[in-house]
Amino acid sequence: MRFALAALVVPALTAAAQAPSAAPRRESVAHIPLAVNIGVPQGPFAENVKATVGITGGLLVRMASAIGLRAELGVMIYGSETRRVPLGDGPLGRINVDVTTTNTIFDGGLGLQVGLPGRTVMPYVGGTLGFANFATRSSVEGSDDEDQPFASSENYSDWAFSKNALAGLYIPFGGGRGTFDLGARYTWNGEEVRYLTEGDIVDQPSGPPIINARRTRADLLTLRLGVTFGL
Repeated sequence: MRFALAALVVPALTAAAQAPSAAPRRESVAHIPLAVNIGVPQGPFAENVKATVGITGGLLVRMASAIGLRAELGVMIYGSETRRVPLGDGPLGRINVDVTTTNTIFDGGLGLQVGLPGRTVMPYVGGTLGFANFATRSSVEGSDDEDQPFASSENYSDWAFSKNALAGLYIPFGGGRGTFDLGARYTWNGEEVRYLTEGDIVDQPSGPPIINARRTRADLLTLRLGVTFGL
């Protein structure tokens, strides 16, 4: 019986020892970065805007072992105000509506990055070229909390060519399936940008409002906290 058992066990152990080990896990070819951003205005922009907050998403494609093509889009809010006013004259004066004006920056960029997400802690640096759209939009909704906007209009908009320098640190989690992204980005938004802040739209008793656009540089230092998932 012992010999029969040995005849079964020994070949099995030998085969297991000779079996090839599992192949190392392949690095992801592409990654999806998502982040929450807090912006700190710089220079003349800081005199008119205190801070920005927003989100960014994009795509990071591996081109070489440590070099990737980076594309991203984001939106930030740098101001918002709400006024409660009557809907109109006569009987419409019995109905109050909320007029909300929001100042936003919609931006995007394309460039290169050195240092990619992986299974180890990895610093990265990069740069992109792109655009930034500074826009102010107003919407009208009922004064109840559950009401939805029923009318909106863009009050002002301006576009700028942007240059971005970024750096940060990837910290893996979940066995390398994802990484935390702690980073910063500095954005140069053209030579001059026209934009609105709170108080730059002056309402009139009748007719359209008066628009007093500001015209300065609008550079921005953005701090980001995000996650990146491999594909």
